[in-house]
Amino acid sequence: MSGGKPQEGIYLETKKNIIGTGSTAKVAEYRNFWATLKVDEAVMEMVLLDDSFGLTGIREKFPTEVVTGPNWLFVEQGQKKYQQLKQKLEKLSAPKQTKPTQKPTKDSGKKSGWWTK
Repeated sequence: MSGGKPQEGIYLETKKNIIGTGSTAKVAEYRNFWATLKVDEAVMEMVLLDDSFGLTGIREKFPTEVVTGPNWLFVEQGQKKYQQLKQKLEKLSAPKQTKPTQKPTKDSGKKSGWWTK
């Protein structure tokens, strides 16, 4: 999907690197599947998928222009799997709830219990 509009779903990222030097140098192609977590016009937050298309917990933010570029491909066939992952993805993107901090009371510095009486 080169230069297209960003969409929710699964993307395939391909990278080519040269491994080795001189006559032993070889080109290796790496393929990573990513699921979108948040999509907007400027940045796409994504989660790396493992070999079984499960969530790895590795999150990255990519400029939308990179994800819609030539090294990325929107995987239309992955929509069914994406829908299965969507509930887990929503939990990841939800803000974490923190417990309110308890204010110390004037007795909080005093020890209590049978041993202090």
